[in-house]
Amino acid sequence: MDNITSVCPVCHQTISEKDYFCSNCGHNLKEKSVAISAVTQIGFYALAILLPPLGLWPGIKYAMKNNPYAKRVGIITIGLTLISSAVTIWATFALFDSYLNQLNGVLDML
Repeated sequence: MDNITSVCPVCHQTISEKDYFCSNCGHNLKEKSVAISAVTQIGFYALAILLPPLGLWPGIKYAMKNNPYAKRVGIITIGLTLISSAVTIWATFALFDSYLNQLNGVLDML
């Protein structure tokens, strides 16, 4: 039998310490534990590196969790996203500059 240890802050119904939601009003009593597998982490990191802006969504989602492990995964994902975005922007400008230099060389020959 469950030990009744506290009261729901919304409806004041008695609740068990094992409950995630109040059985009376449905209020979220505690955050569900977050299990992040290695495959999920690799997916987040790959998303952050290969498609930089899209890595912000899972990064922010997990960085806001109370679980320290999930928070660390979120912060790493955000960091990789920012680094990858900076490299992508730098490479784009370098490629554009190279293209303009080649175009100027061709126009100078005319």
